Amino acid sequence: MKKGFALGVILALGLGAGWLKRPVEEGVALARAGAAYKAKLLCSATLGAGREATAVLQSELGGADFAMVDTDLAAPRAQGHALVFTREALFRQGLGCTLVPAVGDPLPSSFKAPAIAPKPWPGGDLREAAIAGLKRPALEAALAEAFREPTPERPRQTRAIVVLWRGGLLTERYAPGFDAQTPLLGWSMSKSLTNALVGMRVRDGALRLDGPVPLVGWAGDERREITLDQLLRMSSGLAFTEHYDAFTSDVVSMLFGPAAVDTGGFAARQPLAFAPDSHWSYASGTTNIIQKVLRESFPSTEAYWRYLFDRLYAPLGMTHSFLEPDAAGTFVGSSFGYGSARDWARFGQLFLDDGIWAGQRLLPKGWVDYSTTPTPKAPYGSYGAHWWLNVGEPDDPRARPFQSLPQDLYRASGFEGQNVIIVPSRDLVVVRLGYTPDERLAGIEALVRGILDALPPD
Repeated sequence: MKKGFALGVILALGLGAGWLKRPVEEGVALARAGAAYKAKLLCSATLGAGREATAVLQSELGGADFAMVDTDLAAPRAQGHALVFTREALFRQGLGCTLVPAVGDPLPSSFKAPAIAPKPWPGGDLREAAIAGLKRPALEAALAEAFREPTPERPRQTRAIVVLWRGGLLTERYAPGFDAQTPLLGWSMSKSLTNALVGMRVRDGALRLDGPVPLVGWAGDERREITLDQLLRMSSGLAFTEHYDAFTSDVVSMLFGPAAVDTGGFAARQPLAFAPDSHWSYASGTTNIIQKVLRESFPSTEAYWRYLFDRLYAPLGMTHSFLEPDAAGTFVGSSFGYGSARDWARFGQLFLDDGIWAGQRLLPKGWVDYSTTPTPKAPYGSYGAHWWLNVGEPDDPRARPFQSLPQDLYRASGFEGQNVIIVPSRDLVVVRLGYTPDERLAGIEALVRGILDALPPD
């Protein structure tokens, strides 16, 4: 489910003249969220991803008058401003940036992210390889088209594409100012990272899919029967408003409002709106409840943080990735995962290879099949367990997002056109990252169709 223009454009630009026409409560919420949005994204893009502050401010945050970065402090941070509101995000190595409750607040900083060694591609480097039947000019033309700007007044702004075929790096392309080492925000692609962490903890025996979720706050009421499977399938029945044009909505409050200090705790306090497993509703809060469950399965917050590096990033060689926690220490697994295009491709290859990397099983046997089985209440067979599907309805297989692409395609998908696309029948992974507020312009179906047409026949 995609975020609307409101989050990416209105918050980035600040309030704009239209804020005065809004009710006071909505205007205040917009100002607070706008300040937080600017502080958080500027901090992550500059201090976390190493991009130039001027470029980030001009291209994504409405200019230099609304936000600033301060690297002179012992704890580097960024500020965002809107009306009388100032919000601040603090940078920690390995953890990216976190919105602090109040300006000047400290956060624990003793965590040391382990060094991640590069790993070879399972199928090698195929960028210069002579491959029988591969139409390389057509392949490169498909990528070139994805970077073209057909509507300059509504820019596409593709920033990175990586294509893996049979486990090898087939081709890649980057916009000026970005390269193979640039971590880029995945937005809701982060939900699929959360899926992987759950799978690993299930394999460890620390969590189970079918039992009641072990949250203390749910022990005494009707939420006590909600399972991890129902959370992964967005079928918990919990109330949560995933609306980005209402700045008092749950999701805006959770990511950029007062609830941002404890995203999982905020979402876990929501009441039931439907009986569990009777209704499908995409909700970012659900993912942060899962992250809260994950965190509570470890003896310490640092052990929880380190698990991501030791069990996912290190085995895959994801050398330029981080997942950002909130001020309570819980990863914002719904939205704040960063990675280079190559790293996102490695993550996709893990799922394409049934949870195995370099002969080592990282995910439980059958986990990928579980994750890509349609959720019964999701429309058009469109959602599995924190992965989007292209299945369609049993009686109408044409009712699916990408009609010209294979039905077995599944993807991690995020705001502004972020995608990790996996096509098992063609042994293909395609990563497309960019800054495309109008996601209809991202051209995902055309890109993948062009790549498929260029591959050797099966």
